[in-house]
Amino acid sequence: MIKLSSIILEEAGNPKAVIMAGGAGVGKTYLLKQLQLGSLTLFNPDKYVEDPDHPYHNKLGPASIQVAKDVAAAAESKTSLVWDTTASGKQFRKGLDNLLEKGYEVYMVMVYTHPMIAYVQNFARKRNVPGSAVFSTWRNVYQKMEEYDRLVGGNFSIFVNDFGGKFKKEIEGFNTAAKNGARGIKDFLQRYNDENGIEGSSFFQPVDISKEEEQEFIKHIGSFDYNKDSRSEDKAIKKEFLKYYRKNGVGPGIDQLEKVRDAYRKKKEGFDKDNEAVVDNIIDMIYNPKFIDKLIHSSPKEIDQKVQAFLA
Repeated sequence: MIKLSSIILEEAGNPKAVIMAGGAGVGKTYLLKQLQLGSLTLFNPDKYVEDPDHPYHNKLGPASIQVAKDVAAAAESKTSLVWDTTASGKQFRKGLDNLLEKGYEVYMVMVYTHPMIAYVQNFARKRNVPGSAVFSTWRNVYQKMEEYDRLVGGNFSIFVNDFGGKFKKEIEGFNTAAKNGARGIKDFLQRYNDENGIEGSSFFQPVDISKEEEQEFIKHIGSFDYNKDSRSEDKAIKKEFLKYYRKNGVGPGIDQLEKVRDAYRKKKEGFDKDNEAVVDNIIDMIYNPKFIDKLIHSSPKEIDQKVQAFLA
């Protein structure tokens, strides 16, 4: 049955978009279920990620890009919609600008939670992104709150999700570690991961290697020195081996594997430095009174009332 809000929007020729924004693991889905938005078309990467028959199954990056394309296509037909997104990257900003250029009125609901809660909640889910992605999306979206508020003309609400105080211990641990900067957070998270059996992202794609190829690989590398406990380094070495083995029936020289190992480690070193900079930035944000003052909280009921008034 078509809801009245849909009929009004279609007849008025006045497309509207509600954007559910926030970092990974902050509870956007929880809040969305409390808002009466069932009459609008929902765009969410989960549509592709959770479909075992789709090429983007368990591939969040490509799925998110596809959703941005889907939103752009919907904008061409002036379809009113809900976009569930982290709102943290260039792809989102491009999509938002396109909606505004197409004459859309946009309401953004920003869901916020402490970075440690986002981290814990991310790894509590069956599908989880890397910890570094949790923090980078957290930083990237929340540092743009003022910008987004301005772009949507004040059609902006913030829901601060503290999960009922469930993660008080984790937050205190994070905040204490933060006094020692990014290095303190890194050590704290390593202990937390070890204690809770967190090994890494569920989106990690291992190398597709047969039992026979695995045996040949083990014989080929011999005493070659590389970090077998690192899923990513192990993947890089195996991919290089298979590239030669499947073409020639033999693996590459150890010198070639050393080049791949060293290139991987150099890239990882740069990545780790970038991640430390992100964590340092997050520490600055959560202790900055001006940032805290921006977190003007509205309850789910209040947000729903505002959104329904926006759609009317």
